[in-house]
Amino acid sequence: MFYLNEEFADNFQGTDPFKMLQAMEGNIYRQVKARKTFQFALNGKSYFAKLHSGVGWLEIIKNLLTLKMPIIGARNEWEAIHRLQELNIATMNAVAYGERGWNPASRESFIVTEELTDTVSLEDYCKQWQESPADRRIKRKLIEKVAAIASNLHKNGICHRDFYLCHFLLHEGAEPFPKLSLIDLHRALVRKNLAQRWVIKDIAGLLYSAKTIGLSDRDMLRFMRHYQGKNLRSALSEQRQFWQEVKQRAEAMFEKLGPAT
Repeated sequence: MFYLNEEFADNFQGTDPFKMLQAMEGNIYRQVKARKTFQFALNGKSYFAKLHSGVGWLEIIKNLLTLKMPIIGARNEWEAIHRLQELNIATMNAVAYGERGWNPASRESFIVTEELTDTVSLEDYCKQWQESPADRRIKRKLIEKVAAIASNLHKNGICHRDFYLCHFLLHEGAEPFPKLSLIDLHRALVRKNLAQRWVIKDIAGLLYSAKTIGLSDRDMLRFMRHYQGKNLRSALSEQRQFWQEVKQRAEAMFEKLGPAT
């Protein structure tokens, strides 16, 4: 399966897209055994590419034995991007995608997305709150926006699985404020019936990543209310066990991993 937008179709015409991307020079952001992520320029525009080379049967079996969903290529991110776009959640724009090979352990694939310019991650944006208290109006709007995105994802059966502040990009100067794009979807899980443990994992990861930015109890209650879409009393009474499990998991992550920012 291949998809190339018009520009990439013109540039890759008559060539193997896999070989073209493998030969591209650019700034490497991450390179592990089965995946390479890099930034490159084409026709004066900036793009990010992820090349998947096959994880091998050992990795697939290891994930299955530990009840984890193995990620074997770029299709997961390709499908997640389009699902988020259907839900009007701002995310990356995929301009090229390819997959070849029937064997899941050795299947090759790639995805290319446009660079999101004039953005800053919420992790970096919120670091300043440690030294200088945030403007209450700005903080309130960001909390409400993040809660709305999280709620939209989970109500529609999507679990990000790397749901941290660093994967929310704030578009600087965009109106109305704030515009946030959710990125890094290669581990996203899409299910008709999303098990609550996946939702707990997502929200706990978000809470963990926000642990050191100076959120108050009132801020946390605001997030809970907007995430549930109910008044605070109903959110607390109907979902008390859920929020207790979220808090316990976030605290366990902090003890094990230390500060995220």
